[in-house]
Amino acid sequence: MIPKFSVKKPYTVLVGVLLIIVLGVVSLMRMTTDLLPDMDLQYALIITTDMGASPEKVEMEVTAPIESVIATTTGIKNVSSMSYNSYSIVTCEYDDSVNMDSVVIEIQQGLDQISGYWGDNVGSPMIMKINPDMLPVMTAAVDVEGMSALEITEYVDTELIPAFESLEGVASASASGMLEETVMVTLDPIKIQAINDLVQKEISGEFAKPQSEINNALSEIKKGKEAMSGGGDAISEVFDEVMDGKKQLLEAESELSEQYTTLVEQRNQLKQLSNVVIPILELREQSIQALEKAKKDLPQQEQAVKDAEAELAKQTAESAPVLARLNAEKTALEESKAALEKQLENAKPAEGEDGAAYEELQAQLTPQIEQLTGEIAAVDEKIAAEEAKVAEAQVKYTAAQTACEATKVIVENGPAAWEGLDAQLLEYAKELNKSGMMEINSAEDIDKIKPALQEALKLMDDGIEKMEEAMTMIEGQKNELQGAIDTINTEAAKAAMEMGSAAAELSVAGASLEEAKTELENAKEEALSAADIEGVLTIDTLSGLIVAQNFDMPAGYAYNDDTQYLIRVGESVKSVDELEELVLMDMGMESVGLIRLGDVANIEVLDNSDETYAVVNGNPSVTLSFEKQTGYSTGEVTDRLLEKFESMEKQDEKLSITVLMDQGIFIDLIVDSVVQNMIIGAVLAVLVLIVFLKDYRPTIVIALSIPLSVITAIVLMYFTDISLNIISLSGLMLGVGMLVDNSIVVIENIYRLRSEGMSIRKACVEGSNQVAGAIVASTLTTVSVYIPIIFTEGMTRQLFVDLALTVAFTLVASLVVALTVVPAMSSFTLKTPKEVKTSGFDRMRDWYGNVLEKCLNHKWIVILLTFVLLLVSAVMSLSKGLTFMDMDMETNQLTITIAAKEGEMLEFTELVDRSEQVIERISDIEGIDTIGASAGGSSTSSLLGGSSESVTMYILLEENADVTTKQISEEIAERTKDLDCEVTSSAASMDMTAMFGSGLSIQVKGSDLDTLQELAAQTAKIVEETEGTVDVEDGLDEATPQWEITVDKEKAAGYGMTVAQIFQLVMGEMTSSTSATTISTDIKDYKVYLQTEEQAQLVLDDIKNLTFTYTDKEGEESEIPLTEICTMEETTTLSTIYRDAQQRYLTVSCGIDEEHNVTLVSNEVQEKLNELEIPEGYEIEMAGEDETINEAMSQMLLMMLLAVIFIYLIMVAQFQSLLLPFIIMFTIPLAFTGGFLSLFLADQEVSVIAMLGFIMLAGVIVNNGIVLIEYITQARQEGKLKKEAIVEAGITRLRPILMTALTTILAMIPASLGLGEGASMMQPMSITMVGGLVYGTVLTLIVIPCVYDLFTKEKNMVEEEL
Repeated sequence: MIPKFSVKKPYTVLVGVLLIIVLGVVSLMRMTTDLLPDMDLQYALIITTDMGASPEKVEMEVTAPIESVIATTTGIKNVSSMSYNSYSIVTCEYDDSVNMDSVVIEIQQGLDQISGYWGDNVGSPMIMKINPDMLPVMTAAVDVEGMSALEITEYVDTELIPAFESLEGVASASASGMLEETVMVTLDPIKIQAINDLVQKEISGEFAKPQSEINNALSEIKKGKEAMSGGGDAISEVFDEVMDGKKQLLEAESELSEQYTTLVEQRNQLKQLSNVVIPILELREQSIQALEKAKKDLPQQEQAVKDAEAELAKQTAESAPVLARLNAEKTALEESKAALEKQLENAKPAEGEDGAAYEELQAQLTPQIEQLTGEIAAVDEKIAAEEAKVAEAQVKYTAAQTACEATKVIVENGPAAWEGLDAQLLEYAKELNKSGMMEINSAEDIDKIKPALQEALKLMDDGIEKMEEAMTMIEGQKNELQGAIDTINTEAAKAAMEMGSAAAELSVAGASLEEAKTELENAKEEALSAADIEGVLTIDTLSGLIVAQNFDMPAGYAYNDDTQYLIRVGESVKSVDELEELVLMDMGMESVGLIRLGDVANIEVLDNSDETYAVVNGNPSVTLSFEKQTGYSTGEVTDRLLEKFESMEKQDEKLSITVLMDQGIFIDLIVDSVVQNMIIGAVLAVLVLIVFLKDYRPTIVIALSIPLSVITAIVLMYFTDISLNIISLSGLMLGVGMLVDNSIVVIENIYRLRSEGMSIRKACVEGSNQVAGAIVASTLTTVSVYIPIIFTEGMTRQLFVDLALTVAFTLVASLVVALTVVPAMSSFTLKTPKEVKTSGFDRMRDWYGNVLEKCLNHKWIVILLTFVLLLVSAVMSLSKGLTFMDMDMETNQLTITIAAKEGEMLEFTELVDRSEQVIERISDIEGIDTIGASAGGSSTSSLLGGSSESVTMYILLEENADVTTKQISEEIAERTKDLDCEVTSSAASMDMTAMFGSGLSIQVKGSDLDTLQELAAQTAKIVEETEGTVDVEDGLDEATPQWEITVDKEKAAGYGMTVAQIFQLVMGEMTSSTSATTISTDIKDYKVYLQTEEQAQLVLDDIKNLTFTYTDKEGEESEIPLTEICTMEETTTLSTIYRDAQQRYLTVSCGIDEEHNVTLVSNEVQEKLNELEIPEGYEIEMAGEDETINEAMSQMLLMMLLAVIFIYLIMVAQFQSLLLPFIIMFTIPLAFTGGFLSLFLADQEVSVIAMLGFIMLAGVIVNNGIVLIEYITQARQEGKLKKEAIVEAGITRLRPILMTALTTILAMIPASLGLGEGASMMQPMSITMVGGLVYGTVLTLIVIPCVYDLFTKEKNMVEEEL
């Protein structure tokens, strides 16, 4: 049907061809180019920081909890982790069927559940999906003439990186070698002491006045006592004088006046004491009342808080839908208003036009617009009212909460204040008790103090009053001396008694003042201690103060009429100078003033120049690595970057951007190479046709089918999102050889029928129809070998699905072309039959017929020899071992790594020095154009491996250099061999070892680190003794020095110390600089770090000399050395702790030299490890490249098994027989024999790529068997005998079988020879295909007839058919 339509309507076919060509050109222009296919890796990384924590602490606090959470996520296959110093990396592997976006959400939810239990030192986990696009597509070095390293850093950070990241397709630009400036704030004890001196002077001045007043009062009391004593003598003398006579009456009056003055002074002193004590008593009463009231009010206030909170929640819940509805209503009204205004605006007439219609419409719409405006204003009022309700509820809740908190403070602190006042009053009461005027022994009696004081004062007032009366009486009775003698004697006696009582009261007052003096001195000491800012300004409090002062935050919105204002509080620090002037506190003292950060600390700007290094051609530089966005072409992204480089360098002549690594250039080379091989293969295939057909006309038809089929395949590739990569292009290259098979079969049959005299149009239709079933079946068998790839997993499926689809597209396109374009073109080109002489081929055909007859007579020998060759070839080839694929694709770019020698360590400065030495020695090597080197810096890739332990050096060769990268590598190795460092070089375009593994890796798993280290050492010894291993690493070189402190718990208990307290003591001494805040300037941001002077100068001896304060039973304090209760020793610990499936492990790794195979060495090592005694709970597993190969090989074997099953089932459907497909299947081991032999002879290992070639062979080689068996069946159905039919079929089908085989073989010859860039990766597959087809095709013509003769019987198939 299809051939007939094509012949009858050739112009329709022409239109279809032209349409395909146009689509192909458009598709090719828009397709993306990459090195490898798009791969969606089922891995996720979780990176979490734990600043200052050791690897073991990171493992315990961060890694283990994360692993527990990840272990329960959907589709998890394996969890592994690495715990470093201060951070953790957890790697999660998931099933292929799992959606990674959903997994990331699930991981985040799990992490949220455990992050609340972490301390402030643990950062927020960062989740990353692993993608090949994370690998840089380009690396470039930036240097600017006349700029320092710091200036270049600022220029790159502020100008270049934003410009590059804004380019389409550029995901990120990561910089290494950048100098980062930070602000270090170091507390200065000298500055702090100077402020303390001022504070102490101010406080001492504040206490000087009350101290002076107390001293004066004591002095006055002393004088009063002396005066009282003198007054008593005077009274005695008065009595004596009165007894002696009247003469001394006036003198007695004078003495009495002096006593009166003294008594008044004593009364004042007592009043002063009362003024001290009574306020205390009143304060105590107020405290008691306030406490009682607070206890009574607290439940009510707590309930008020709950009620206010509930009211707030209720009001918020009620207002939320109302506000949502009102806002939606407002939006709808505004949209309606805007629509009407737009309608009115659109109707506005142009100048000169009639405006009547517009005025009518305006009159109609204006009221509606005004109505909508009013409705919008009404809705705004409702919104404001509703928001006011929520705000009012919020204010009520805040007020209730504030009042409740204040009451709680009174309830909590009241009893303590009350007890302090009682203690103070009881001390005063002791002195009052001595006077005998009162008896105060406990807090219950305190209430008696005030009445007692009042009574004492009243007595003294009475005494004064009586003395005044006595003096009056003396004055009034001077003339009545005799009569007043008795009165004077009586009053004098009374006065003496009262003065004695007053003297006692003064003694009590004096004692109280002494007590007050002591308390005042104690208060002064406490005030001085509390005002000591050295104790106040700790790292934590200073950090909090800086953050609190460097505050800038919007608080919300406020309205003024119709204007909405954003309320913003605070202002951030904008410079280092502002940081120095940052106010920390106000002591409230004039002599001290405001205390600023610069008053207590030294502030300096530091950089990381001792941790970063980047040069290009000897100049300071910054290295930039560019990653592309997923879905963008690598070539297009690198081209955009190169254009941007050129543009920037033109704008700034001093700027130099040197490309150190460019995947785009390499991809272009690969694409050009593969396309070149495709063209060469197509030309060779056409030559085969000319040789066999000896007629240019059918050759032209078939030659045109090649580009047409390829273009059709490209269109299908574009619409299925397959990029142009080395895998898909290799599929096109393979398809070039196979796609002509269908066209050859069709045109050969048309050519034969035309030669027999059939009309051209009938020959085209009949010839195509006769072979249509056969070519459909052969195409299906070839395509079917790729169907099993959907059952594979992991890297195998990711890599080869593009190859499978590309070949399938090519073959399907060739089938369509063979059944449409070929018949249509043949109806024009083969109108005139041409007689072709094939005498040479006829002789070969006759020779083949004779050989076939002899082989049929000895078929057992032929079959036996065939299987022996299969076994021998397989053993020979597999004896070389297995491998994954060759990813060493050489370019003009060379990468050098400089690191410490095995077992040694180099400081960063030493590493930089070694790098400079290497540059000096290799800079004059002929052919080297550019040398760039970098290490350390701020590249994000440092998290995944650290870049301060090695220097990466990029070397670019001159474009027309006569030397290869291999020669340069050898020259570099020779010139640097005597340096005290390890210099390794690689000419690969990109490092794929992280994706596919490299060398041998053995995981030693268990729980105890000491046991793991012992087993790792034993394993490393076994690996080192195995031939073929190099650079053996036992995993122990990552050990770092450790100072281990062991606490004697019994001794520690004697001093009241625990292990946790000792840890806190050591930790407090060890705490390094703390990040406090960030200063954002107009140019850059500075991180601010805090440290004490002791921390800045901390050495190991400081830890050794640590002491702690111990208070014995007598209350005596002493400093005890930490070594009294601890032992300290130097040990080692791992700098990184690895875990797999929540179990610790160490990795023993090694490289494999060029003379040995990784799988063979792995098998030998495994046999030795099986003899190793492993403790219970520990295991040793093979990993690395060997594990990758074994997993991939198992996937390929599954593909092969399924492919063979599918091929057989398709042939059963075609032949309607179980036996004939079974016979044809014998072609597969024939092809495998040729594939094994070709790999062995080419000195190639059996790789995953070669296995793919074997699978493809199975689909291709059976086509020869199908053609042969189908003809034998047809001949026997025509009545021929079995052997006669076998020989005739072989002779007749010899030409098409050889033609189809040779076109495929010659098309893959360039790739099998490894011609061009990148061909080495696909070379094993091409070698397998070429060898398998050569051997399989020849043997198919001999062995398949023998097998057919063996398994079938002689019978009359004509009768059976009838």
